[in-house]
Amino acid sequence: MKPRFFNLLAVIFTCLGLFIAGCKEDTILGSSVISVGDTANTISIPDTLTILTKTAISGKLKTSVSISGIPIYHALGTVSTDPIAGKTTAGFYFQVVPPSLGYSFPKTPDSAILILPFSGFAWGDTTLSNLEQELLVYEIANNDSIRVDSSYYANSFTAYNATSIGSARIGFNANANHQRIKDSVSVRGKMQNAHVRIKLSQDFVNRFITEAAKTSGSAMGAYSDFLNFQRGFYITTSDTNNGNALYYFLLNGGSDFTRANIQFFYTDASSGTGDSVKYASFYFDQTKDAHYNRFTRNFSGKLAGNLITSPTTSDSIVVVQNEPGAALDILIPFAKKLPAKPIIKAELIITQYKMPGDQSDIYYPPSRLYPVRVQGDTVVSIQDRYPLTSSEPLIFMDGLRRDYVNNGVTYSQYVLNIPRELQRAVIDQRDTLHLRLNGAVTFPGAYRLLAGGRSLSDNNLKIKLKIYYAKL
Repeated sequence: MKPRFFNLLAVIFTCLGLFIAGCKEDTILGSSVISVGDTANTISIPDTLTILTKTAISGKLKTSVSISGIPIYHALGTVSTDPIAGKTTAGFYFQVVPPSLGYSFPKTPDSAILILPFSGFAWGDTTLSNLEQELLVYEIANNDSIRVDSSYYANSFTAYNATSIGSARIGFNANANHQRIKDSVSVRGKMQNAHVRIKLSQDFVNRFITEAAKTSGSAMGAYSDFLNFQRGFYITTSDTNNGNALYYFLLNGGSDFTRANIQFFYTDASSGTGDSVKYASFYFDQTKDAHYNRFTRNFSGKLAGNLITSPTTSDSIVVVQNEPGAALDILIPFAKKLPAKPIIKAELIITQYKMPGDQSDIYYPPSRLYPVRVQGDTVVSIQDRYPLTSSEPLIFMDGLRRDYVNNGVTYSQYVLNIPRELQRAVIDQRDTLHLRLNGAVTFPGAYRLLAGGRSLSDNNLKIKLKIYYAKL
């Protein structure tokens, strides 16, 4: 019986013979098959390939995605103190539906409270220097709407009424003037999951009382009628906010204090229980309600803005954020001239760069970098990400943040394995392989990484590309 390695070589030679003739299959052998440490059967090339690195804008992020079983996190707040990336403002739209069709209140409600469940994650300054922020609630205007079957993006806009129907002041830490967002909340004598409570106006409550009391033709009769009557809400921060954190809220939990909802409170003294104060919950339902997260970025006068508009071909440092925001563009103009050999591993190594006053301990880097390929005016998944329905390619590509110690200083470092994408660029003889890197999108708008570009003088921190081939 032939040794396993000779069988593998036969496969390599077969594909290589078809390589230049137009072979359309990826000629990739994983490092688990032939280890890059197996110097008898692998070879690496010096890291001398031309690589151009630039800071770009990546803003076409769809934030209205609803997938069954997947949490919907939306950001709310302002960061105005980031010395590298400037100001970020986040607000979100969402809708609610009544407890049931044909619903009428058992007793006339006297107040309404908007519940926004805190996800537990905040990005920015959550130390004692955390700044108080004012939240404002608006209703979507009657001349506009959002629909559950439509797509909305981070830069989408839906008109809303000029007058707010509620407000609250929040912060991460204790202060007599605001709600401390990270704490559980006592509601009717029982502790509930951490959430923000915003009292809504009496005019708002009265409109619901009038509508629910109709003997016929009430908007409670059909979901479409209700969403025409109450088109949804926009939650944002005050224009005068000088906050230093983004807070992330969960829209689609399974209970009244883990999902966005409006609780109408009423008194029912005849209920026969000790607690006569009750509420009816009008809640967010992702199968019926639309939602999306809106972001604005202002890089003006900051390093990120200067890099985005830089006329140089390749910059020595770059800025990366979660979408929407700054992204790392990597261009490899001579990828097609790489050797026509099977690539076992191709590692892009991106390392954090630090400068005095960058506040990277507060505005910290993403937990993962995620690559796509730029194709004209759009972006597409790279070859190494397929199949998209599986999480195994994410493990293969890696890109997770790790600590890297250089001269006694700890940096964040990311290693992205992209052999199939690089191999495809060689097979297709592309003039330029154009990749774009952002942070992963679980928490849109968060994180900030200052990283070494290709032309950085410090060889330990500049971006690298290590390529390993199978020897033939």
